[in-house]
Amino acid sequence: MKKRDKIYINNGSNLIKMTLELLEMANVKEELNPGIKIIIKPNLVVSEKAENGATTHVEIVEAIVIYLKENKIEDITIAEGSWVGDGTSTIPAFKIGGYLSLAEKYGLKILDTKKDNVETVKFDNLNLNVCKSFLDADFIINVPVLKGHCQTKITACLKNIKGCIPDDEKRRYHRIGLSKPIAGINTVIKPSLHIVDGICGDLNYECGGNPVEQNRIFLSKDPLLLDSYLSKLIGYNPEEIDYLNYGLKYELGKFHDKNSEIIELNSDNRIKTYENRNNTKKNNKHKPLAIEKLERFIDDNSSCSACYSSLIFALDKLEASKIENINEKIKIGQGFKKEAIVRTKVGGIGIGNCCIKFKKNITGCPPTGLDVLNFLKQILNNEKS
Repeated sequence: MKKRDKIYINNGSNLIKMTLELLEMANVKEELNPGIKIIIKPNLVVSEKAENGATTHVEIVEAIVIYLKENKIEDITIAEGSWVGDGTSTIPAFKIGGYLSLAEKYGLKILDTKKDNVETVKFDNLNLNVCKSFLDADFIINVPVLKGHCQTKITACLKNIKGCIPDDEKRRYHRIGLSKPIAGINTVIKPSLHIVDGICGDLNYECGGNPVEQNRIFLSKDPLLLDSYLSKLIGYNPEEIDYLNYGLKYELGKFHDKNSEIIELNSDNRIKTYENRNNTKKNNKHKPLAIEKLERFIDDNSSCSACYSSLIFALDKLEASKIENINEKIKIGQGFKKEAIVRTKVGGIGIGNCCIKFKKNITGCPPTGLDVLNFLKQILNNEKS
C-alpha cells in the first residue's frame, strides 16, 4: 500500500469478510512486523450499539484483529475515550459495543483514554494535550464511523482522532474552535491506516438516532483524501468543512479529485442489500422520524443502499420549504431499469443509472449525495424560473 492516493471500498453485509478483503486488497501486511505495538481506535462516542448509527461495528475491529494475528502481531490495544457527556468511563461503551468480549476472546488490551497519561505537544501557536499511549504506538489503525456532526457537518477519519485527547482538552477544543485543533492533533497522531465504518452512520448527529443504511466499508492511508471523498457522499463540498481546509493547509493529505484512484470490491452486493434493508424496515418498530419524513418523497423500486443513501442525504440537506416544492415522487431503484433503454425519455425524476429513462435524471452507480443535491437544486431552480 505504498501509494497514498487510493481509496478502497467494499459492499455487503458480512462485515468480517468485507474488512478482511479490504486488508488483503490493500496489502496492509507489507507494513506489519511481528513485535510492533498496535492501537486500534474505533468510535465509541456513546454507550450505544452500532445499529443506532453512532459507534463502530465490533465485527470490523474483529476482522482487523484476525488479520493482525494472522500476520503474527500480538501487542494489540483497543483504545477510546467516549464523549465527555457519556460519563467518567468508557467501559460501558466498550461493554455495550461488544469490545470487552472481543478483548477476552483474542487476548487484547483495552485502554480507556480517560485514564491515560497525558503529554503536551506544540502545534503552530497552540499547546495540545495528547493521550500518551498513542504517541508510544508503532502503528495506529483508525476505525471511525461515517456520520453527520451537529457542529463540523461530518465526522470520519480526522475528527475521530479527537478521541485521543483527555476530556478537559475536548472541552477546550470547543472553546477555541474545533477545526484548527482537529487538524492539529492529526499532525501529531498520524494513524497508518484508516478503515471507515459506512454501514449505517447517523444522518446528521454524532450520537446516533437516525441511521442511514449504506452497507459499505472504506479503506485508505490518506485521511484527507478519504474524508473529502466521504463528505461528497453525504452531500457536502469538502471546501465546506473547515477542518478539512486546515488539513489541506497542514499537508495531512490531498483532496479527492478526478485523478484519485477508487478501487471497489463486490459492487454486485449493493443489489443484495436491498432485501436486507426492506426486512430491516419491516422489523423496525422505532423507525427514525427524520428518515420517515424524507421517504414520502421517494418512489423506491428495489434500490440498492448506496444509491438510496445518497438520495436520503441529499434530501436532508435541502431546506424543508424546497423539498415541499418537489411535486412528484423521485424514482430510484433497479425496478425501473427494465424499461431504461428507450428512445423517448419519459417524464419524471430519476436517480442513478437504473433510472436513466426519465427526462430528469442524474447518472451514477451510485451518484454521490452532493451530486444528487446539486441535481435537485437545479430542478427546483428551473421550475421556479
